[in-house]
Amino acid sequence: MIDRLLQEHDNFKVSFEKIEKFVNENEIKQAITTINDMSEAIIRHAVEEEARLLRVIMHKVKDESSESIKIMQEHNWVVDFLKHKLINIENEVYHHQQQQQGQEIKRQIREFITNLRNHFSEEEQIVFPLALKSDSS
Repeated sequence: MIDRLLQEHDNFKVSFEKIEKFVNENEIKQAITTINDMSEAIIRHAVEEEARLLRVIMHKVKDESSESIKIMQEHNWVVDFLKHKLINIENEVYHHQQQQQGQEIKRQIREFITNLRNHFSEEEQIVFPLALKSDSS
């Protein structure tokens, strides 16, 4: 399962590169479409990590779980961005994009991608190894 989750991270990272390219080329609508296209898969991925990995960690190595719990709680801002903030960004883009708002939209999208990359890195360095350790205990 960890191998599959890592592969999903790699697939998401390819999409992040596309999104950044769109943002850099002022193709904000395409960036938003790409985020929307992957949002369901990201949410499904996060739910699986929480349901399967955290359950094993909490059952087998609860005393080492505090960092993993914090990392899993970061899924809340991911879901919030995808279900709420992205809608606001779409409304701005499709209704009244002005230069100043455009820069803020780009900043928000870039920040989301950066934060998600950092989150994946934390999972890969902390959560996944602990899950593997607990699974072998």
